[in-house]
Parts: sequence; C-alpha cells; structure tokens
Amino acid sequence: MKYIAALALGVLIAGSCQAHEGMVDRDESVDTMPPSATALADRPRRLASGELNLPKAAQRLLGIRTEIWSATTAPAPISLLAEVQAQPAAAVTIAAPEPGQLENANEHIGGAWPLPGQTVRAGDVLAWLRPLIPQRDAARRHAQVADLDQKLVIANLNVGRLGMQGAVNADSKEATGNIYLSEAIATRDALVHQRELMAQSLQDRVPLRALVSGTVLAVPARSGDVVASGQTLFQLVDPSRLRLAAISFSPGFGNGVRSARVRFDSAAGAELRYRGEEPLADAVGWRLWFDLPVTSAPLSPGQLVEVQIQAAADGAVSLPADACAVDADGGTVVWIHRAPERFVPLRLKSCTSGMIAEQGGVQLAQGDRLVTHGAGLLSQYR
Repeated sequence: MKYIAALALGVLIAGSCQAHEGMVDRDESVDTMPPSATALADRPRRLASGELNLPKAAQRLLGIRTEIWSATTAPAPISLLAEVQAQPAAAVTIAAPEPGQLENANEHIGGAWPLPGQTVRAGDVLAWLRPLIPQRDAARRHAQVADLDQKLVIANLNVGRLGMQGAVNADSKEATGNIYLSEAIATRDALVHQRELMAQSLQDRVPLRALVSGTVLAVPARSGDVVASGQTLFQLVDPSRLRLAAISFSPGFGNGVRSARVRFDSAAGAELRYRGEEPLADAVGWRLWFDLPVTSAPLSPGQLVEVQIQAAADGAVSLPADACAVDADGGTVVWIHRAPERFVPLRLKSCTSGMIAEQGGVQLAQGDRLVTHGAGLLSQYR
C-alpha cells in the first residue's frame, strides 16, 4: 500500500510540473525569426544613390502630391520693395551763389516761405539773397558814391554853363554847334550811371529762381538765415520723371532681368525700364535701378512700392513655388517622381534662382512630376 501511495504522489507531482512549464506568455520562436520580405518592402528606404524608395501606402500616409513640370513655363515673378526717387536730371538743388541773408520773395503780397510739397514753375522767384559785404568793402563803396556825387555837382554846373553860352550865341551867324556842351552832357550821364551801379551794389538783392517746374522736395533754409556760399537752400524735383531703387542680395540678378512692373494701390501698375545695378556702399547687396515712364500715378520721392520682376538667369529652371525643400544636410532640393515608388532628388543653389547646383546625372525632362506637397517629409529620410 505504501508503494502504491508513493507512486500516485509522484504522478501528481510530475503532472503539476508539466502543467507549469506549459504556461508561457509569448512564443520565443517568434522573436528569433527574421522579418519577412513583405515587411521590408513596406518600409521607406534611402538608396546609396540618394534616391528614395517609398511604398504607395507610405505616400498616402504622408500626403504626397505632384505636379507636371514644363520647360516652357515662365518663371514666377519676384517681388522686391523699391523706394521712389527722382531721376538725376529731374532733381535740382539751388545753392547760395555767395554769402548773404535770405529774404522772403512773396512777403510783399502776403505769401509764405516756400514749403515742401509746394508746386512751382520754372523761373519763379523762390527767395531773395542780400549779399553780405565786408565792412572795409562797404566803406570803400560809400566813399566812391560820395566822390561820384561831388563829380556830378561839377558836371551839372558845366552842363548848365555851356548851355547858357549856347543860348546866347544861338542867333550868331558863326554858331555851328557847341561840341563842349555835348561832351559835358555825356560825362554827366556816365557819372550818373556809375553812381547808380555803385549804390545798387550796396543794397542789391540776388533772385533765387526755380530752374525746373515741379515740386519743392526740401527746404533746409528759412527766411532771415545768413547762409554761406554754396549752401543748399532749396531742392526741387520733377514728379513726372521718377526712378525706383530696389535692393537685391543675389549676385548677378540684374543681368537676368527681362521685365519689371510696379504695382499701385488703386491701379494695375506700369511697366518699368531697367537701367542697371550697383553694389551697396555700406552693406552687402546690390541696388537695382528702374525708370518709371511719365505717368499720372500718385507717387512721390521717398515712397515705398512693390516691384514685380520677371527674370531668368542662365541655367535656371522654372519650378513650382512649393517644390523646394531643405535636405537632411541643409541643402536645397526638389524631388522628382520618376516611378510609382521611386523619388529622385535634384539639388539647387537656391529656390529663388532655380540654378542647379549638382547635376550628378539628374536632369529635368519635359513631363516630369515634381513633388509639390510633402517634399520636406521626403527629405527627412536618411
């Protein structure tokens, strides 16, 4: 009996141990199996050539959208902010010809001193300049006036005396004309003219006239000011002859300008004439010059306007605005959808110029599809 009981107890213990060993949480054989080929095919893969293999399911998940590229498509215009300026030939600066004191030219009719924005016509007297004469020079001129006054007294006496002699001898048969009287009269008239010029030099005023018809741009001087020779008094501008100055930071951008147009707030705009570019003197960049044709547009020097430039540099391509993205290494890139699950990167120097940086056998062909939505997500795969 003891043997049978021990045998039964051993069977129960063995069964209990077997049941415990059979309770597992996971199948360890699953962790040791390599991934299937189907699972690998469903993952995005960056190839050694830089191309990206992206399955259809992943494309739908990322929301990839493409657009057909055409070589005949005109590049999108570039907008720059420009300042309105006067053309050099239409901007006139009136300076003091000599030292003097300014006087209001319209004070006698109740007019005010010219102000910026005032319209003037060529030939209008803007102000008077009363020259400043040194004290020694003024004393010399006063002495000359006094000397001329004394000579005029003597000249008038001679003219009167000779005139009386001519009246006495008028009935004489030998009277043939008094040449001394004519000489005395000529001398007196010359002295009168000299005295007038000398006296005028002591109190004369120089008129400062507008040289062009237009608008007063700036008035740095005021009535009553004592100014030096060459000091700027008025700045005038012809509002019908304006020039626009736009700033660009792309080297050689001006060489690719094909056309330009300025946009007004309440009008369609006007075509501009490109004149050239020059480097900035105090900063990095270039200033582009455009001439505005004669127009009635309400533009004034100092105003800021938007200029749309149609440009095409050598080697540039026309790209959709949303096609450019930043690659993993920080470069500019666009993605070409060459096959259902194959995307090829094309590196650019910049999105604004469309200049291809590295060819590497990648070329844009007519009808290629460019990724216009989700390009940045593609560039994140390494």
